[in-house]
This record gives sequence, structure tokens and C-alpha cells, in this order.
Amino acid sequence: MEYGISGYRSSQDHYRTKTVVQLDKHQSDLSGDGVAETIYLLGIKNNDDLIINEITLVIENGKDKERRYYAIPTSSGMGGGIHVEDFNHDGQLDIGVYILSGGTGNELKYYLLLNHNHEFCLAFSSDMYEEKMKYQVQYLDRYQVEVKNLNSEQTRLINLKDKSPEYLKVIYDEQGMLKEPIQGIVAHVSDADSIESKMFDQGSDLILTHRILGRSHNDTLGYVSAYLVFDNEKYHVYKILVSQ
Repeated sequence: MEYGISGYRSSQDHYRTKTVVQLDKHQSDLSGDGVAETIYLLGIKNNDDLIINEITLVIENGKDKERRYYAIPTSSGMGGGIHVEDFNHDGQLDIGVYILSGGTGNELKYYLLLNHNHEFCLAFSSDMYEEKMKYQVQYLDRYQVEVKNLNSEQTRLINLKDKSPEYLKVIYDEQGMLKEPIQGIVAHVSDADSIESKMFDQGSDLILTHRILGRSHNDTLGYVSAYLVFDNEKYHVYKILVSQ
């Protein structure tokens, strides 16, 4: 979908108080003609506001310098960046965009635009993934926390013995038994990265990482990292790691 932001190309008085900011920039041959395109992630910042609005992906053709503008569903945030990789394993470079929400949760939104013969279409979002992947976090006796993947029923244990005595004293009695039931959560995606594909001979896979939270947003118990592979525009989670 082509999307023009008047603030980028207009000199009207309305935009004199606005500043265009470049969040990221890459140069890669997206069309396969041997000439690199320039890929920008741009946004508009109002005065001293920390939030960047109207975040947009811009692709500048390497030959004729024509620009195409692609709207990002989450168009506001504290920042963002771009991954240019062959996520669909078809020899064409795709574009991943992440938007940082900021705040106490350090969350991000991730969007994947697949390359269809040099036309880019939104094919995946972290919201789509999070709607399907569900977790349960439960404190257990003996200074442990169980993290359960409700999709696969697999469980992992996190050891709390390295926590401070003050932390443990609030939750456990002197015998290491829970004073009361406590549940944590697996928060929204907080990090995204690309890696060399483990399932295909070419291209890249995507890692989405969540924080495991205990009694508050400041209480990080560990991390859940999901490894995703894309094939014919569909994705599959082939590995989940829980770490401390």
C-alpha cells in the first residue's frame, strides 16, 4: 500500500514545527537488478515530544530514485528499526520493521513485509503471533517458578534461589513454602532479531523474545525466546527457549 506523508514533502506552515527523523536506513538490492535500493524508516517528531508519530517505511528505487511509502500499523513509538533479510527463503529480500513502544514494559511491535516481485505486502505481525501463543507463569514451593506453554503443554522451571533474601521472604515462609498463590506473566514481545535459517539452506529466521515477569513490571524472572521460520507466507514456531 503506497502511503504519502505530506509532512515529508510539504513546506506548508503546518509542518514548520515538525521535525522529520530518520530511525533507520539500509541499502540493499531489493529488485535484483544489481542496483541497491535505499530503505528508510522515517517519522515525525513534534517539538520536544519523546514520541515519534507517523512512522513510515520508505523505499527509494536505486535507478530512478522514485520513492514508495508504506504505512506501518503501529505508527507511533519511541523509535524503531529495520531488518532486510530473505525471511521467505525465496531468494528475494524482505523487510522486517520493529517499533519500540517505550515505557516501563520495553515492548515492541514487529511487522514483516514480504517481497513479491519487488512489491511489498504486510504478511506478519507480532500481534498475530501473540494471539496464538499463550503462557502461564506460576510460583511454586521451594523457590521455583513454572513457565508453561499452553499451546504445547511443555513446562520449564526457573530457580529463584539467587534472588535476595528480602525478595524471597515476602513470598515464602521459613520452610520455603508459598505464603499465598502468586502468578506472573509472559509480557509482550520486547526484542526481535534475525538469525541464519536453521530450517532452510538460505535466508533468515526470526527470534521474538518476551520477558517473564513476576510480581511487577520491574521483576524480570527470565526470558522466553520463540524461533520462527517462514515458508510460503506462513510462519511456524519451531523452538522455544526459556532462560534466566
